[in-house]
Formats: sequence, C-alpha cells, structure tokens
Amino acid sequence: MNKPNIEISDNLRKLAESIHAHGGTLYIVGGYVRNAYLGLSNTDMDVCGDLTYDIVLELAKELGYNANVVNKKLGTVLIRVSEDEEYEYTTFRKENYVEGGKHRPDDISFVTDIKLDASRRDFTANSLYYNILTGEVEDFYNGIEDIANHTLRCIKTPEEVFASDGLRILRLIRIANELGFAIEKNTRTCARTYAHQLRDISGERVLKELKKIVVSDFKYDSTNSQENFLDNFNYIHIYRYIFSSTFAKFKIDKHYRKNFFALPKNFRYMGFCILLLSNYFGHKYTAPAQVHWTCNTYLGNSGLKESNKNIETIISVYNVFQEIMYNRNRNYRHTLYEFYNLDSEIKKFLEAFVPDKYASLKNDVRYLRKIHVPLCYEELNVTNTDLINIAKIDKHLTSKVKMRLLVQCINEEISNSRDTLLAQAKYLNIQFRNKASS
Repeated sequence: MNKPNIEISDNLRKLAESIHAHGGTLYIVGGYVRNAYLGLSNTDMDVCGDLTYDIVLELAKELGYNANVVNKKLGTVLIRVSEDEEYEYTTFRKENYVEGGKHRPDDISFVTDIKLDASRRDFTANSLYYNILTGEVEDFYNGIEDIANHTLRCIKTPEEVFASDGLRILRLIRIANELGFAIEKNTRTCARTYAHQLRDISGERVLKELKKIVVSDFKYDSTNSQENFLDNFNYIHIYRYIFSSTFAKFKIDKHYRKNFFALPKNFRYMGFCILLLSNYFGHKYTAPAQVHWTCNTYLGNSGLKESNKNIETIISVYNVFQEIMYNRNRNYRHTLYEFYNLDSEIKKFLEAFVPDKYASLKNDVRYLRKIHVPLCYEELNVTNTDLINIAKIDKHLTSKVKMRLLVQCINEEISNSRDTLLAQAKYLNIQFRNKASS
C-alpha cells in the first residue's frame, strides 16, 4: 500500500519540531493512521512519543497551547490548541496485567523503545506509528498488510491479548464491524476461549461498548459488515457472559434481520434489546412481571447497570411489542388501546421495526375512530364531575370506574353516550363498593 496521506497542521508540526529539538520524536498512532490507509473519515488523533508527559506538558505550554495532565499513571496529556484542534499525547510505556480480564494493568512503566509501546496494543491494524516530521510509518506487526487484506488480527498471540483484558473481545467485534474486516481465524477462536473474561469487566464498560457495537456499521457506512457482529456474538458466546448464563445463541430470522438493520441509528439499540428479549423468552407472550424481573436483573444494577429510565422504556416497548406480535387473539382491542396511547417516539420505532404490523394497527385504530369508539379517557362523553355529582360515584373509585367504562366502550359492550355511561357508572360503583365490603 502507498504511504498514507495525512495532513499535518502547522500547530502540530510546531509541537513535533519542539519535541525533536529536545531529543524526542512525535508520532500519530492507532486508528487515525489505519483510516488514512483505508481512505476513511478519521477518528480523534492520538499522538505519542518517547519524551515523558511532564516534558511534553511544558513544551506545549511554551508554544502557547492549553495543556493538562489527564492521567499521570498512563502518562497522558490533553493538548488543546483551539476549540477545533486538540490532541491526546501519551508517553511510550509497557504494561503488565493482573491475572483475569479486568482491563486494569498491574504495573506500568515509561519506556523510550517504540517497539515495546507497540507490543502492548491490541490489533495489528491499530499498531502503526506515523512520524509527523518525516512521514515514515513504523509497522512492527505487519499491520499494513492486514489492512490491505481487510483482516483484524491480534498483536503477538491472541492468548496474550485477551487473557489480560476481556474488553478487547468486544473491541475486536466492534472494530471488525466498523471497518467491514474479517476476524483472523485464530484470533476469533481464541476470543471464544477467553469470552469468560467478560465477567470480570464492569457492567458500565460492557454496556458502553455494546451500545457502540450495535450501531458500528453506521460509523463508516460499512454496509458489507451488517451481519458480522451478530454472527460473531453467537460464535464467541457473548450473550451468556453479558446477559444471562442460560442464554445460548441469538438468532434473528431473515425478516427481522432486514428490519433490524434498516432501523435508524437512534432506534438500533432499542431494536437489539427487543429482539434479545424476544429470543430469550422463546418468541412467545410473557407475563409483564417476568419481563420486568428479567430486565431489571440482567440490565439493572446486578447486570449491565443500564439507567432505570432506560430500563423502564425497554420494558414498556417490549410489552407493547409482544402484545402486537404474540398476543393478538387475547384481547386485540386492548392492544389497539395501548397502541393508540403510546409515546410518539415509540410509535416511530414500531413503524420502522415492524412496519406491516404498525400499518395494520393504524388502520384498525382508524376504523375505531370512524365508528366513534373512545380510545382514551378524554374521549369518554362523561367527566369526573359528572361521575361524582350526577352518578354519585365514590371519589376514591372514580379512576377505577372510568377505566372500566373505557374498556367496555372499546369492546363495544356499551355505547359512548353520556346517559349510558352515567347509568353504567352507578352500577359499577355499587359493584366495587360491595366487593370492597365483602
């Protein structure tokens, strides 16, 4: 492959020259160099070198740049030149990890040997160093060849890469899907062997990576990679370690797969959760209480630590989804009532995810509107004041009576006329009162 064409700003060149004058070399490293070879839009620019972070901090300040230490232990400095130009500098280092996959190095030491720094990185395609002043690229692990072959491969042995850091397995899947790369056979097999290391990673970290993975094909429009992350999740057994130990494989039939990948980016994570739950429950109707327990157990504080607000939204959408897909014969009019009263964003999601079912529900709601069937409290031809003052309903029973009236109107058991509603309300009030006293 030809040398990458990387445009260097005057500000960055000045920093590289200052570092060179003090006996060091400044490199661009990682995804930015990789993407330059691929002709893709670039990620944030990470730079590194052999000078320690404290020296680079002072050199950046001497140039008038805003510079601050981000992490002393990792030797990281954030250099902000302007609102639109900033770099994260890291000193070359080597790392030793504690046993297990906790994504936490036990020992860190700064080095001047660029090859030692390269050896701690994850994949060959991310281990390229571009010399800012000379334009030369350092490639110690045949990363350029793997980029040319669209292959993602571990540096050194995959056992060494995954044994100490389980999160790299999710990064492997995400980056492969973002770029449309194939995962090298031994790397993929080893990821499966070490997938249990994901148990050592905090729920927050796993969730953050998971949310990136489900939209990863949007990053560079890698449309040829749309199925990879699902297939890799199944092969590596990701679900049993990040969701439930009883979860085997997650299969989406062709119809859902097409709809899933057609979802807009903002709906993709929701679609993934809905299909995951549907698969987990065996594509059949499940009691809302069981859905609630499952979501809170595996997505909540003892699992992925998703926010309570997002969990409640997932539960709400899934309950409506299963009413639509698995429970039509139980009480379809009740499903229409729930559909009619959905939040507009949830309706947009269902329209994108199950367009045929959405269109059918919309048509059926339109029919009920045409024959004047009420689908919410506001459409009942009776007010709370009417119920209390005319029908003499006990105040504490108003909501209960009103809900029963709405259900009976939806099922066309009674008409939505004021007189009929008031008469039925009197009867319901007696029923509820007698039930409470018995």
